[in-house]
Amino acid sequence: MELAINEIKTQAKKLLRALKADNNLVNKMRIPFKKVAISSVDELKLKHCLSLVSLELGFTNWHEAHGVLSGTTETLEGINMGTFLYPQVCGGFINEWYASYPEAKESLTSSVNKKWLLPYKSQYIVVEQDFVAVFTLETKLAPLWAKIENNMVTGYNSLAWDTLACAIIKNRIKAY
Repeated sequence: MELAINEIKTQAKKLLRALKADNNLVNKMRIPFKKVAISSVDELKLKHCLSLVSLELGFTNWHEAHGVLSGTTETLEGINMGTFLYPQVCGGFINEWYASYPEAKESLTSSVNKKWLLPYKSQYIVVEQDFVAVFTLETKLAPLWAKIENNMVTGYNSLAWDTLACAIIKNRIKAY
C-alpha cells in the first residue's frame, strides 16, 4: 500500500516547487500557513507541503493521511478517511448518506442498480455511476471496482484499493 502515499509525496514536491517559483500562487490558493505552523513561503519545506496536500484531501495532517492511505489503520470505524473520495463537483449529486457502515453496506447490496460505497470522513455514502465518473479514471482501472465489490471500505488495504485511491488522488483538480 504505497501507491497513494507516493502520489501524495509527488504532489507535495510539485506544490513546493510551484510555491517557491510563484508567490502569487500562495494568495491564489489561500494556503493555510497557520495550520502548518509557518508564516511565509520562505519557511516552507517538503514536510509542510505534505501537510498541505493532506489537508486538501480532508485529513487533519500528514500523519493521519499516511496512517489511512498506507493501510496501517486496523479498523475504519470512527476513523477519518478524509474527503478525497468526495470531489467538490459532486455536491450536486443526490447520494445516500449513512452514519454506520452496516446501513451503508445494506443499501449497497440490496440495490437493484449498480452503486458504490465510499467512506467520507467517518461517514459513508452510497453513490451511482455519475458520481464515480467524476473521478475520470482510466478504463483499464474499471475491473478494480469489481475486485473490491464497488466497496472502498471492504476493499481497504488491498492493491485494488490502493490503485484506485492513487488514481483518484492523482486526477483530482489542483491549483498547482
